Amino acid sequence: MAVATYRGFTLKSAGQSSDVWQVKIKNHILSGNKAAVQKSIDWWCDTASIIDPKEFSNIEVRREQQTAAQEQFAGFTLKNDTGEPNDWYCIFNGRLLKGSKLAIEKHIEKTILELRQAKAAAAAKK
Repeated sequence: MAVATYRGFTLKSAGQSSDVWQVKIKNHILSGNKAAVQKSIDWWCDTASIIDPKEFSNIEVRREQQTAAQEQFAGFTLKNDTGEPNDWYCIFNGRLLKGSKLAIEKHIEKTILELRQAKAAAAAKK
C-alpha cells in the first residue's frame, strides 16, 4: 500500500493497485484516481464541501470527448479547442477574432475585399 500526503491529508492506495486512492475527510472516505482525489481535497479546502472524486472523473471524460479542430482560410488559421460551434478563434491583423467559423470567415473575406478595393482606388488615382 502506497501512502502520500496532499494539503495535510493522507492518501492511501487501495489494495495492490496504485490506480485507486483513498482519503478520509471528516467521516467520509473518498476514493478514485489520484488526480480526482486531490481535486476533492482542493474542493474541501476551498469551499468546505465534499465532492466525490467520481464527479471530477466524469468531467475529465467529457472534456476528452470534445475534439479540437483547426482549418486554414485565406492564409489564416481558424482554431476550435472545445468542439463547440461558436468557440472558433483566429488572430487576424493582430487582433483576436472569436465566434462561429462562418462569422470569422465572412469578416476575413470582407476585410480582404475592402483592402483590394482601396488598393485599386489608390492605383486609379495615380
